[in-house]
Amino acid sequence: MVGINAATGKVLSGFPHVEQCLQKLFDTGLAQRIMREWVGNPGTKLIGENATERNILSWATIVWTLVEIYEPRYRILRFEPNSVDRSGTFDVTLVGEHRPYGHKNWQQSNVFVSVVDDVVTVKQAA
Repeated sequence: MVGINAATGKVLSGFPHVEQCLQKLFDTGLAQRIMREWVGNPGTKLIGENATERNILSWATIVWTLVEIYEPRYRILRFEPNSVDRSGTFDVTLVGEHRPYGHKNWQQSNVFVSVVDDVVTVKQAA
């Protein structure tokens, strides 16, 4: 897949494109994108909360779910916590695998929808 670098406007592909997509997914609050209201991170509501075990687990669950649903080219294998302090700062490393062709095996891409002469047809991918 190919995209556009949000900072420079140049073509972006490979893992740098995946990194940009993940960053946008993590930083964007739910319903903030005009044409994609369903895309966003409901975990942004946890910003400013205490770094309790419950909040950290909630955040990790939300992040894992977002990546599974919206970014098929990356799979999180585990979270490695680096530090947690009393101020609520939580530093974590996402350990995962880059799957450059993951979007081809994506469950949502296994269905083809076509519209011909006002007739909608849904077919399973071969």
